[in-house]
Amino acid sequence: MLSPLKSLFWPAASGKTYEKSALENLGARKEARAKLQDVKAEDYATPEKYLEGAEIPTFYQFQSNMVADEDLKPGMVSGLEVDKRLTLPTRTHIRFLVTGQDVLHSFSIPSLGLKTDATPGRINRINTFIQREGVFYGQCSELCGTLHGFMPIVVEAVSPETYAAHARKWYKE
Repeated sequence: MLSPLKSLFWPAASGKTYEKSALENLGARKEARAKLQDVKAEDYATPEKYLEGAEIPTFYQFQSNMVADEDLKPGMVSGLEVDKRLTLPTRTHIRFLVTGQDVLHSFSIPSLGLKTDATPGRINRINTFIQREGVFYGQCSELCGTLHGFMPIVVEAVSPETYAAHARKWYKE
């Protein structure tokens, strides 16, 4: 039963030869085809000028809380300032993996064009590329429940060199 199929799909193995049709000659020549090879992330090393001994973590998580009105210092934005800012490098592709722990949230930073839902049990991915340095403010834009409203998000974008120095200090702690 398999021999007719073998002769149909592998004519060279069955000893039969067929003339090449005009349609087969239209395709790319074997000499012109690009060689395919497996590529791994490890093949592309991170430049040493950004590392200088700093370990790059596979993930990063931390908790920041809103600064109370009585603790605000001059220049801080009321209702949007946090005790720990998320520091990110500029001119670097960044991927956020967002999930919720307790209820639905919505991770939103409008000035960076970011908005995604944080759903418990699901992971949402969102990418960004920050082109300029600065401080970017956002909030949870979901009605999450009691004591969950107005959760601020603050991203501080710095140069890659400044970020590498910050990462070395942060990950040693």
